Amino acid sequence: MINVILAIDEEDHILGGFYSDCLRDFENFKTTMCTLSYIRSNALNEASVLMTVPGGQRFVFLAYSHGSENELLSGGVTPYISNSINVTAFKGALFYTCSCSTGKKLGYSLIENECTSYIGYKEKFEIWDFNRQPFVECANYGYKLFTQGENIESIIVKMKEKYDEHIDNYTNDFFGAAHLLANKNALLALGSMDFSLKHFKA
Repeated sequence: MINVILAIDEEDHILGGFYSDCLRDFENFKTTMCTLSYIRSNALNEASVLMTVPGGQRFVFLAYSHGSENELLSGGVTPYISNSINVTAFKGALFYTCSCSTGKKLGYSLIENECTSYIGYKEKFEIWDFNRQPFVECANYGYKLFTQGENIESIIVKMKEKYDEHIDNYTNDFFGAAHLLANKNALLALGSMDFSLKHFKA
């Protein structure tokens, strides 16, 4: 079984509703390949991350919270992962995040510190609350593809195709389509493009 850790700020006062929808989607997604553990809002801090990540083995780390160029933030304020505190804890991992701007610097720092692959966003991740479901589906889609054996290169291509699919369905909602397009254009993968489930079995 693959160890998957989901760090999620479902109680955030701005985006908690969206993160909660993503959480429910994860909980409803059935896979026999992974075991999923959680770091929720009430424990989302540097210490919890360091206590939860496994040492010396591959794992998947999912992070759904506010972010900036250099860090991931609990409550939009307190860093729980950053270039300066614990970026070395993700050696051998797939780091998959739905957060703003971490693809600018944090993603590169993770890869420089032997994280195997990063998938995230290099600009602001946009949400359109009038119809959140397409945003939830696009946010979680890459992880689901990974559990089905796709490698990082294929995942990015298919994530962008999923964005296009929803953009095409937003013909009567210009703002929703524009937000989805912005997210598609901000999507970024770093590190090994060949990384997939097969590497967990080696």
